[in-house]
Amino acid sequence: MSNDFELKSGKLLSTRAFESDDLDNLVTFFEELRGDSMRFAIPQYYDRARLERLTANLHRDLILLALDGVRIVGVAAIYGSSLPWLKGHGEFMTYIREGYQNQGLGTYLTRSILEKAKRKGYHKVTLEVVAENLSAIKAYKKAGFVVEGRLREDHFGDDESYHDVLIMGIIL
Repeated sequence: MSNDFELKSGKLLSTRAFESDDLDNLVTFFEELRGDSMRFAIPQYYDRARLERLTANLHRDLILLALDGVRIVGVAAIYGSSLPWLKGHGEFMTYIREGYQNQGLGTYLTRSILEKAKRKGYHKVTLEVVAENLSAIKAYKKAGFVVEGRLREDHFGDDESYHDVLIMGIIL
């Protein structure tokens, strides 16, 4: 099922759940991410093998795509745990392609996937974000996440310096 979303610029996108046929398109999405989209990320982290593993548990995990035509321009995902003591907990991630940022898409994808997670029975969702990633933090707070902790100098960035990482969470 697909839903439409209008960016602040007026451009209309569609959003829908990831399907196994989307893998090649998802690999291309991560290969093409540049600039601010990857400033606080681990660029080689999302190669084909890792994406195959991350998309292998669609019965448990949630992956939501934002599409401009057939091109993926945004991804939000919640990966659940199979560990009994983490029952109902998920780890959140999101990426937005350059040119589509600061248009409300990150907030929309975050809120949408959290609604799906709640319906699927998730209890809590957490994320880690580099403390300087202010636009992402703003979107997460709009969706209801709160800062639960700080990992000091935990992320070594492309700028060859260490950055604090915030741990954020939301109880559904």
